[in-house]
Amino acid sequence: MQLRARLENIKQSINSLGIEQIGFLILGTILAILIRVSLLDFKSVDYDAATKVWYNTIQRLGYTALRGDYSTYNPPYLYVLYLVVRFLPNMAKVAAIKVPSIIADFICAGFVYKIIRLKSESRMQALLGYIATLLAPVVILNSAFWGQADSIFTAGIVACIYFLLVKRNWLAFISFSAALIFKLQAVFLLPLLIILLLRKEVSWKHFLVIPVVYFIGILPSWLLGRPLPSLLMIYFSQADQYHRLTMHAPSLYAWFPNEPTLFPLLYPAGLAFAATVILIFVLVAVKSRAKLTPGLLVELATVTMFIVPFVLPEMHQRYFFPADILLIVFGFYFPVYFYIPLVINMVSFFSYQYFLFGPETFPMDQLALVTLFMIAIMIRKLVQDLFPAKFAGQQVYDNTMPDSD
Repeated sequence: MQLRARLENIKQSINSLGIEQIGFLILGTILAILIRVSLLDFKSVDYDAATKVWYNTIQRLGYTALRGDYSTYNPPYLYVLYLVVRFLPNMAKVAAIKVPSIIADFICAGFVYKIIRLKSESRMQALLGYIATLLAPVVILNSAFWGQADSIFTAGIVACIYFLLVKRNWLAFISFSAALIFKLQAVFLLPLLIILLLRKEVSWKHFLVIPVVYFIGILPSWLLGRPLPSLLMIYFSQADQYHRLTMHAPSLYAWFPNEPTLFPLLYPAGLAFAATVILIFVLVAVKSRAKLTPGLLVELATVTMFIVPFVLPEMHQRYFFPADILLIVFGFYFPVYFYIPLVINMVSFFSYQYFLFGPETFPMDQLALVTLFMIAIMIRKLVQDLFPAKFAGQQVYDNTMPDSD
């Protein structure tokens, strides 16, 4: 009955669209699909060194491969690869591996549409956000070209924010937990959830979902024979995999010497600094008595996913991917800042160049400087919105889109 009701809601939503909107939706979706199909044959270094090996192992051993420890990823990603092997056995490996990420692109875009729709009375605004997400160069590069899994866990992050906005907190924490069982980087959203807890917007009981979903995620692999300690240590092993302050990320550490010999000295200091910045961010947000409007929640979520990978050491350039998606939402909520998602998406696009094509297009320290400048603008705006009484004399042009409430 619930599925039938959802299908009926989707049907009503489609029927409510005008001819121009339906045409825009269809053409934009087709274009997004065609672009992705044209890029499926590209084989990255990560494909040859990792995902192809995992795929071959699953193809050879079947479901029994799910008990092995040959992958650096958490088992749920291997379950997804198993489903691909099972249901798309004749598809080229490089294309098959990219299918889950491409599907996740559309899920991300769907939730972007829903979040923008909460703010805007115009369906066309939300459709523009949907198409902007699918056609963003960094989104296309990450999934269809590179074959990374970042859009999979990001779909859970964006879904979490949507459910927080509509006050469905249990679904929000399930979505967050689903993101976390795919990639550890979902934990970047944790400061926002702590802020909401301290502001009494969510209950501590909601956090109990996280270990439950995580255990469910590793349960099949454990039942098939993989030792539980091995499953519980996967993310700790990932954290100890690289010993570089930055893996070509446009972060704070682009301005530091990236030498392995200095890593043991600078890494602990970097962690301490990042923890301090995040703690200050949480305390400032909690101290505010401003009403948690949908716009303020979108701001807090976006800044959280933006600032955490900027101040943490040992970050890859792809770890800004959730921020790239959320910045698109931010740009539609606050159109006067439309340039921020455009600039940051291009920063991410250029930061991908080294891993995909070899030479740098722009030096990473310059891209980090641009990132810092955009973060400063966003933090200034966020502080104004958290403490409006202190900035009452300043005119802010953020409410340029009508509320549907």
